[in-house]
Amino acid sequence: MKRLLLIAAVIAVLIAPYMAQAAGSCVQTSYAYSVSGSVLIKLVCTGDAANGSIPTQTISDANMALIQWTHYFYQAKAYPTSGGTAPDAADVTVLMDGQYLLGAKGANLIHATATQDTLPYSAFMSSYRYPMVTNTLTLAVSNQATNSANYTLELLFVR
Repeated sequence: MKRLLLIAAVIAVLIAPYMAQAAGSCVQTSYAYSVSGSVLIKLVCTGDAANGSIPTQTISDANMALIQWTHYFYQAKAYPTSGGTAPDAADVTVLMDGQYLLGAKGANLIHATATQDTLPYSAFMSSYRYPMVTNTLTLAVSNQATNSANYTLELLFVR
């Protein structure tokens, strides 16, 4: 009996980290506009069925190849995905080299019914700015707790 309890405990310890991670997901696509030279990266997300979260999203290598060293981060937009489960108000962070590119302007960017957007913001300089994309971007969503919520995030980059 003690062996079975020990085996069960070992299995629980090994499985627990995987259960704690967000199981939600995002599908990442890009659209390059040849006339303006801009690139739109769209992430259509579905929150975890148990807690509404998604794992941190790293912009794909293919999408980074379209924008790195050639584009500036111009706008972040969020809206509920049509026909899906409405999300909670939630915060969005976009990071490059550990720097928060939206500053505090990503707070409550996701809304249950409305489309909202913001420009990149430097909390240090207290001003809006358009940073050049020089390294891999990551995107995270926090405080979104509606199970299986559906929302879309768009990142716009210009030359």
